[in-house]
Amino acid sequence: MAMPANTNQRWRFGVYEIDVRNAELRRGGTPVKMREQSFRILIHLLEHAGEIVTREELRRLLWPSDTFVDFDHSLNTAVMKLREALGDSSDAPLYIETIPKRGYRFIAPVSPPVNLPSGTANSDGDSASLPVSETTGTQNSASSIGERSVPNRWLGRSAAILGLSLLVAVGFAAFLLARHTPASRDENQVSSTLQIVPITTAPGDAIFPTFSPDEREIAFAWDGTERRRYDIYVQLVGSDMPLRLTYSKSGLVGYPAWSPDGREIAFTRCDDGKSDGGVYVVPALGGAERKLTTVGCVDTLPGPLAWLANSHGILMIDHCSADGPFGVVLFSLATGEKQCLTNSGSPGSSESAYRFSLSPDGRTIAFTRRVASVCCNIHAVSLSGGAPRLLTADTRMGCNTLSEFRCGALMWTPDGKSIVFASNRATLPSLWRVSANGGAIERETTYPTIGSFSKTGRRLVYSEKNSAEVAAIWRADLATAGGPVLGNRKLISSQYPESDAQPSSDGARIVWMSIRTGSEELWASSATGESLLQLTRLNRYSGTPRWAPNGKWIAFDSYTESGAQIFVVDSEGRNLRSITSGTYDNAVPSWSRDGKSIYFASKRTGSWQVWRHSLENGAERQLTEHGGFDPFESYDSKAIYFSKFDQAGIWSIPASGGPELPVVADKPQFGYWGYWAISEPGLYFLDLAAEPRPAIEFYRFSTRRTSPVLTLDQRPEREEPSLSATMDGKTLYYTQHDRQNVIKMMEISR
Repeated sequence: MAMPANTNQRWRFGVYEIDVRNAELRRGGTPVKMREQSFRILIHLLEHAGEIVTREELRRLLWPSDTFVDFDHSLNTAVMKLREALGDSSDAPLYIETIPKRGYRFIAPVSPPVNLPSGTANSDGDSASLPVSETTGTQNSASSIGERSVPNRWLGRSAAILGLSLLVAVGFAAFLLARHTPASRDENQVSSTLQIVPITTAPGDAIFPTFSPDEREIAFAWDGTERRRYDIYVQLVGSDMPLRLTYSKSGLVGYPAWSPDGREIAFTRCDDGKSDGGVYVVPALGGAERKLTTVGCVDTLPGPLAWLANSHGILMIDHCSADGPFGVVLFSLATGEKQCLTNSGSPGSSESAYRFSLSPDGRTIAFTRRVASVCCNIHAVSLSGGAPRLLTADTRMGCNTLSEFRCGALMWTPDGKSIVFASNRATLPSLWRVSANGGAIERETTYPTIGSFSKTGRRLVYSEKNSAEVAAIWRADLATAGGPVLGNRKLISSQYPESDAQPSSDGARIVWMSIRTGSEELWASSATGESLLQLTRLNRYSGTPRWAPNGKWIAFDSYTESGAQIFVVDSEGRNLRSITSGTYDNAVPSWSRDGKSIYFASKRTGSWQVWRHSLENGAERQLTEHGGFDPFESYDSKAIYFSKFDQAGIWSIPASGGPELPVVADKPQFGYWGYWAISEPGLYFLDLAAEPRPAIEFYRFSTRRTSPVLTLDQRPEREEPSLSATMDGKTLYYTQHDRQNVIKMMEISR
């Protein structure tokens, strides 16, 4: 076919590269099949990028004047095939825009054509050198997980998924990892051997990046510029135009994993309203996704994946038995069978695996496992089987639990000799490393954060926080319950995450959870955020505080060696005592209106159910049979309202016992069990799917009708009790934050 005069040109746009001389379109080094006419149209559009190319101009280009052809049909077909090759859409074009009744226009940024020397051999590796900027000074970053998360948080409150959710993986600026100028561990090498290159710059939350096998592309999860929902994208290194692969309508995606041949990408999705999610694959060039298998979602967030080099299986986090703990599971692509490689504990056990990383040689799995005290340690196990080996041994309460790290994000060093992990073992979170054989734990100063290495080990891609704003507590004042908003302001904020605010019965004080001391502790203040007082100094996770009706006591949950238990402390931070005990988790307490009982959720039966504890005689009674979490008694003491940890919606049950009935269907959505509040006139709850942004709505008991109240400006807190209301319903407290991450790449010169 006739080609442009300069056939030595090479074009780049998005994730694509065009070699004119060889009439070849490549995506990440992989040739893309295309019709001759479609290819010629593409070249012509590139030569006139940003300009309107008329249909008549394309007719003269493709068909001589003496050629008899159904021009309209043929041109429409050629353009349609071109869009199919590019994974583009006429309705929402990334590359080719239709100008009605006139022609077409190439709208994506195009790199200036490179003129290749005559006779230069063509190879997939012959790419232009990537511009890099030398890194100087401190590199602040955070390992993202999709949603803010606290490992387990007895049930793994997360932030999460994916961070991610999902998760996962699933943010806050004050806990950006302590950084030094990147330097090799070899003292003879200088920091200039490490260089940082930005990969993404668009607004939003870009997380879970991972290299393609040929190191030319990055797959990642991103919530897009509109900040609505996470999906999987791919982007060519050196390009600023990502290609969207998934179009999720529900659930949370996270942790993409490339197939060894680079043709497919696997990912986990945790679906709304379901306790289990699924593992899916989608073509790396774009196309329909398909489900491989169901998978458990740890704390409702998607877990990591790893595709084995022989393409025969995929590693994932899943239940090792029905209702049993989570472990690293090998899924056979040939038979669909699952083999647990890290099983330990019995059904209902708190010893679950959370994260894992496959060694560079593909023979050993390093994984994190949480015990009842929420300490999170690193183990290693051979892919071929055998007993896991303990590499770290933290025993203090609260170790490795701070938000963002979700039971210790980890990665192997390229030489396979060490494992780098995130931990707050020295109070402030930072990076550490331990030998793959165990031994001394040392500070890590080479790498900026946890990420994903390329196959050669010469590139590290990671997610870095791009916003200084962390989770903060806001206060909204309403004219009436469910009525117009009179005022809305940020009430409690610092360089540390602040959440879980709850007002006292008289509305004069609030209590909340803060990480400003290095671990999750309880604080109290006036309702206006003044006169701050630290209530607990347990140096371990303590959260979900709830006031007694008389305002003199506060119930909360905190980790012990046997798991989460319910405690009470007086309003001045004295007279701490435990309320529950046992080898099972008891969490999210609240008081009866007469102050004689405490409601809470317990997993002693193997699933979360609502229980009541009598403060007079210590007797405990199970109230729900079909799942229950985060209970509150109505102000008339006639009903108990509750959400569910792994389902959307709000339910109720008569205080004297009876049927468990839904009150609000499908809201708050899956994973937002704590984003609802009770007042005397009705219930407030989150609608994550509201347009244009997530909103707080009000359900009035007297009319059983729902109305919108407040649109959120930022992202709501997943897996947190992040919404509360005063008794009259005129004041709301809620948590939101601006979660934004960009993807960067470290190049390691040798």
